[in-house]
Amino acid sequence: MLVTLLDGATGTNLWAMARLRGLSRAFVGLYNHTHPEMVRELAGQFVAAGSGIILANTFCVNAPTLLQYPGCHVRDMVSAGVTLAREVRGTAQVALDVAPLPKPPADRADRLEAAEIYDEQIGAGADAGADLIFLETFWEPTLLTVAAERAAAYDLPLFCSMTFEKSGATFTGVTPGEVVKLLSPYHPAAVGLNCSCGPTDSLPVLREFRRVTDLPLLYKPNAGEHTPDSFAAAMLPALELAQYVGGCCGTTPADIAALGARIGR
Repeated sequence: MLVTLLDGATGTNLWAMARLRGLSRAFVGLYNHTHPEMVRELAGQFVAAGSGIILANTFCVNAPTLLQYPGCHVRDMVSAGVTLAREVRGTAQVALDVAPLPKPPADRADRLEAAEIYDEQIGAGADAGADLIFLETFWEPTLLTVAAERAAAYDLPLFCSMTFEKSGATFTGVTPGEVVKLLSPYHPAAVGLNCSCGPTDSLPVLREFRRVTDLPLLYKPNAGEHTPDSFAAAMLPALELAQYVGGCCGTTPADIAALGARIGR
């Protein structure tokens, strides 16, 4: 099975880079404007590590989040995040990173508002040249379907990922089988999980995804307690199940490079 190497964490790595530079920890989307060289450097490190798909620094760059930052605009910040990744992409694809909103819609009016929020972010990313749309860290089914519906309106591959508990379901009780059914109308190019637990504890969820669907699977667990070599070793069983593998919180370019070495990148 051909495996594509994804990237690692955006937020935890940018905060670590900021700390080394003596900068205060901030909402990472702001770095697209205040420290673009740092965002560009991290994306370049993942490309050098062998990532075939890198996430633009656009997670949570949406209207509700930016209400806290007067003068910041979704379209400008999303465009900057995609552009910075494209500048160092090499042969890698750039994915627009889309997050869940703070709370699920309670009624039709809320759902329409959520759709407008996603339209603004996804439209800006598509216009800036994103190669695909990556919905990640979703935990609730209504938000996932709203985001997927809006993303499906664009002629771009759609990757969809939820975060799961050790129980095998999201904390709202959604199982991998239910995720696959929910997303079926939107024809995702890949489904799976990110964040959640470390590679070992998340593996049963990946196996369940493989049991219930023939779709390509993506797998970006948190790093857990690890070294680059131990992270790569713990990820080996996933290589028989998932076509797209990388890491989430705590996963560094060194971890991705070690994983890439295991799959011949």
